[in-house]
Amino acid sequence: MTRKASLAALAVLVACTTVDGPPTPVPSAQLHFVRQDSAYHLLSDSASFYAKVGADRRLELFYRGSSNDSGEALLTLEVRATSLLKRPDGSSFQPGDSILITVTMPDTTTFDFVFSPSGLQFNPSDPARLRIEYNYADHDYNADGHLDSADDHAQSLLNVWRREPPETVWTSQGALNSTQFEELEAALLSFSHYAVAW
Repeated sequence: MTRKASLAALAVLVACTTVDGPPTPVPSAQLHFVRQDSAYHLLSDSASFYAKVGADRRLELFYRGSSNDSGEALLTLEVRATSLLKRPDGSSFQPGDSILITVTMPDTTTFDFVFSPSGLQFNPSDPARLRIEYNYADHDYNADGHLDSADDHAQSLLNVWRREPPETVWTSQGALNSTQFEELEAALLSFSHYAVAW
């Protein structure tokens, strides 16, 4: 799937989510959270940047390279020029306004991300775009000690899930899962706690 087609599909995904209403919440105990492959380590477990009205900005988290430099990307968050809608206090962004955005991994053994400030809202017509690359995941998704067709099936079910702390239930964010390129893409309308699971 080309990047242009992928973005178009994300727009449709956002539209479908808002029309169909919120998905059914799922308790943590019913989800299988994807683990990182222990052979790979992150360059940093957090990153920050200023998103600004009128400017395209991005944040990335990387794995450690061969000499402690940046290696492969794990996460990319894009906030476009017209993506910012409302601050956590409900006030609208004005031209030229900016806000500090931080992504933190509280548990680096899993694909687990906290986005702040919590409650930040994005434009439904131009949402923030999240890409998570899971090629460095532990591909024994069902943790049975074997790589087989059951893991291929689990991979096909991978999705981005969200919750609002301190809640313990998760809802499907609705992500495009490219099993060929091992990446998930999601359109974000607000900030929360996100994880990759099936």
